[in-house]
Amino acid sequence: MLRGIVTDSAGDPIADAAVGIVALHQATRTTEDGRFTFVRLPLGEVEVSVRRLGYEPRTFRVTITASAPDSVKVKLVELPEVLSAMASSAPEAHRRQGIEDFYWRRARGIGVFFTKDDIQARRASATSDLLRSTPGLRFVRAGGGKGVRFTSPSNARRDCMPTIWLDGQRATGMEIDDLSPNDIEGMELYQSLSSTPAQFYRGGSTTPCGTIVVWSRLPGT
Repeated sequence: MLRGIVTDSAGDPIADAAVGIVALHQATRTTEDGRFTFVRLPLGEVEVSVRRLGYEPRTFRVTITASAPDSVKVKLVELPEVLSAMASSAPEAHRRQGIEDFYWRRARGIGVFFTKDDIQARRASATSDLLRSTPGLRFVRAGGGKGVRFTSPSNARRDCMPTIWLDGQRATGMEIDDLSPNDIEGMELYQSLSSTPAQFYRGGSTTPCGTIVVWSRLPGT
């Protein structure tokens, strides 16, 4: 078991912070008093991530033992410029919240995810190059680059384009190489309608050919 509390720099509890153990596909959110609990964790070291919109994300490692439950205190540092940008622009607030939701889904482990750090580590010249080792994909020529097609049994048509979403909006007709990897904060792939989060198939706007969701990099990051 792992218990903890998340506070700000003044020591006040932070509610609704996203706490995740990506390797175990476990995620939870803090309560009103800033507390969180994970149960039935395997013994050994785990990496824990803590995120809350308007604060600097934290990642730390803790060793789970068979003795008394571990308890940790996590302090998050405020990002005043983020709070200011959100207060002055509804689209800015919506996009930043979308990125936070991306990391939440990644912690839960539904889909295939690429973070900004993953993208930078691969040093790809084209976005399709990031996906070369991802199972269940094939690549087609599309414009001046390549397009991605899922090969799951539900996709009977080999030329069936997945639905692409960019910053929470459906990007009709876009292929993955229309985007530069240097401009991507995060990318998530879903091979079927059943695995696609509800907000990305509302109103019948998604085909059965899979879904790719892309979040563009924030200014200055």
